[in-house]
Formats: sequence, C-alpha cells, structure tokens
Amino acid sequence: MSEQNQSQRLLISSELPENPIATKMTLKEDKTCGGRFRWNLVINAIMIAMAAFPFYLPLEATLGVNCFYASLWLLFTCLAANNLFTIHNTIRKVTKCQDQPPNPSPIKFILITFLYKEPLELLLKTLQNVSQQRIAKEIIMVVCMEEKTPDKESKINAVFEQFTNSFGKLIITVHPYGTPGEIPGKCFNNNYGIRSVYAHLRQSEQNFDPNKYFVTNFDVDTIFHKNFLDIQMMNILKEKDRNNFVWQPVLFYNWGLDKLSVFTRITGLARNMLMMGALIPFNINIMSVYTASLQLYIKGDFCHPTYQMEDIICYIRWKTLSKRSLKIKPIYCPIISGPTSGSNMWQEFVEWVRQNKRWSVGSAEVFHYFVIKVSRIQFCSAFLWACNYLNYYASFICVQSLLLITTTIRLFAMKSDPDPVLQQYFWIPLIAVYICLFFMILMNKLACFL
Repeated sequence: MSEQNQSQRLLISSELPENPIATKMTLKEDKTCGGRFRWNLVINAIMIAMAAFPFYLPLEATLGVNCFYASLWLLFTCLAANNLFTIHNTIRKVTKCQDQPPNPSPIKFILITFLYKEPLELLLKTLQNVSQQRIAKEIIMVVCMEEKTPDKESKINAVFEQFTNSFGKLIITVHPYGTPGEIPGKCFNNNYGIRSVYAHLRQSEQNFDPNKYFVTNFDVDTIFHKNFLDIQMMNILKEKDRNNFVWQPVLFYNWGLDKLSVFTRITGLARNMLMMGALIPFNINIMSVYTASLQLYIKGDFCHPTYQMEDIICYIRWKTLSKRSLKIKPIYCPIISGPTSGSNMWQEFVEWVRQNKRWSVGSAEVFHYFVIKVSRIQFCSAFLWACNYLNYYASFICVQSLLLITTTIRLFAMKSDPDPVLQQYFWIPLIAVYICLFFMILMNKLACFL
C-alpha cells in the first residue's frame, strides 16, 4: 500500500467534527417551533385564495390572471432560450481554445458527493466521469457515506482501489448513525462531510486560506461536461468578491429520459427549462449541483442538519448568517442529472409522488426559516427574494394548475351564461402556454448537440 493511499484511508473517520448547530439542537428543550406561527401556512392561504379566483372575481379579472401566468411562461421561455444560446457559445469557444483558464490555477476545487443506498456502479461511473476533467489531479474528491450505507466497506475499498491515483486527494467520510441534534437526510451528511474536510485542511496545511477553496456539491447521479471545471474556474475568476456568489450550472435531466414514463419526462423537461428561465435569473434558489467558496460555507455555518432540502436551506442560511445579498451566477455548461425514476411505471409514479411531497414540505419549511431569520438581511434584498419565491413556488408552480381547473369549472360547469366572445379569449393564454411547452421540448433537443 502506497503512502498516498494510507493517508487517504486515514481520512475515513467517524470522529465528530465541531458542530455547534447540532449541539444547540440537542440542548434545546422545546424541539417544536417554540410557539412561533408557522409562516408556511401563509403560503397555503394565499394558494387557496388565488385558486378560487374564478368563483368570486369577474370573468375579465380571471382572464387577466390566466394571461399573467401565460406571460410568465413566455418570459421564462425567452430567458431559457437566451441561456441555452449562451451555453452553445461558451462550449464552442472553449472547444476552439479561444477561452482557457490560467495554468496553474489560483483557486482549488473540492468536489463532494453523497452515497447512501445508491448502487456502487452508479458511484463508480460518476467518479470515472469526474476523473476525466483536465484538472482532476488538482482537485479534492470527497465521497460522503453514512454508517448504515449498505455494503459500506466493500464500496469504500472499491473506490480506493479504482481511483487512488485519479485525484489530488480522495477522501471518504462516514457519518456516524444517531448523532444527537440531527435528523436523517442529505443535510446532515453534507454538514458532516464538509466540516470534516475543513478540519482536515486546517490541520494539514500550514498556510490554509479558505478563500482559495471552492466547493462543488453534487448528487451521485451526475454527469459533468468534460470542460466543466475549466468553464467554472473562468466564471469564478471573473468576480472580485467571490463570497457574494453561488454558482449554478444548468441541469439537463436526460439520463435515460427516453425510457421513462410520460410524467417523469415532462417533469424533467420542465425542471430544465424553469431552471434556465426562472430559478437562476431571478435568484430564487440553487438546486442539486452548485458551487460556493469554502469561506462562505464557514460564514454561513455550513449546512443545517435538521432540514430536508439541503440546497435551498444552504442558500437561505448563507444569506442570513453571512448577511450578504447572495447572487446566483449561471455556469454556462450543461450537466446531466438523473431524473426521478423507478424500475417500472408504478414505481416511477410512487417515487415522483414521494419527491413532490419532499419538495413541498422542504419549500414550506425553508420559507418559515427565512421569515424568522429575515431581520438579518437587508430589507430590499429580503423583500425581493420573498416576492420571487412566492411568485414562483406558491403562485406559478402550485396555483397555476389549480386555476386551470377552477377556470374550466367556472366557464363550463357553472350556469352563469358567460359572454361567448369573452369565453373565446381564454384560448389565448392556453395556446401561449402550449407554444412554450413546444419550445421547451425543442430546447432540450438542441441541447443534445452540446
């Protein structure tokens, strides 16, 4: 066994790094909301009131609301098309060597992924993909497992056996089961993993500077473009104060998408288009694959180990604790992410329902967290983010579909004798949405040529 391999194996540890938030939650006597009003209930009330618009507003007003949602579809589609065009230009320039990052690099990357019940073959495929990056020998590759990961030891041995010499450092952390003050999920594994790496770097490097390290967090079912780290590096180096930004690459859910059920396909296509057209341009939230400076992780107290939606809670937590107006910057490079899937259509549907429930609960609890911490953020920044968040998740994602149903009931089931001319105008927003859906499919097809 080589000395390098020995040092890497020594980093497989169950020792608990410093974790103040878990300690605080352990000592907290009241584990509930502490008598606070659950602010996510405001979202529920708003959604019910808006979905019932056709029943108590004039028909003209209902038409106006439907046109508003159609205009959002058109806006998001245009922004997504612009981002896709920029991605094509960026890939072309990098491929033709017109844009190249400096060598040697003034910054360092930590890539961190997570494994629980996912198969070993998936992890090995992902690590093989990461090892093909030009600067793979300069990065710190971290795989975060849990104590109850099935066949944990064999997976650890397989990773070290195949990738010992593929990266600058290969670190595997094993999160101990039953840590006080935490709840099971990706949040606690993320929190433990990055804290462990931070503690290791502080001990092993004499002139350790967290401002030089950037952490790319990604799911294990991710395939990177071969030039991803180069493009990401060039994006980061353009910014002066790099702790004011979180970088989000554009995700395409094309991992075997053609073999999946119709609702999984549509969900994957819509998530891609809405990420390019809404989540990134309006600074709503990061998702699945994102990059931030290690210094921002430290200022934002890493990741809250008692929440579900690790990506959204990280973004809001960093905004509140660092007291910065964080901007989400796009990385114009395509990344393939695995869609919600199952072995058959029924299992796909069950998993799709489970994921939607998790997203709904996660979005609600994150909004509550934001409201109780909002006093730490500048008023304009907080107000703008809250408006964008509610408009997207509560209004666009949830109310729009319900409004389509209630509008249909109002027009065709209720005996109110609507003006037949006015009734025809309701086709306009519906046709506009279907045009946007057509371009959504077209953009995904064009992305296959990247």
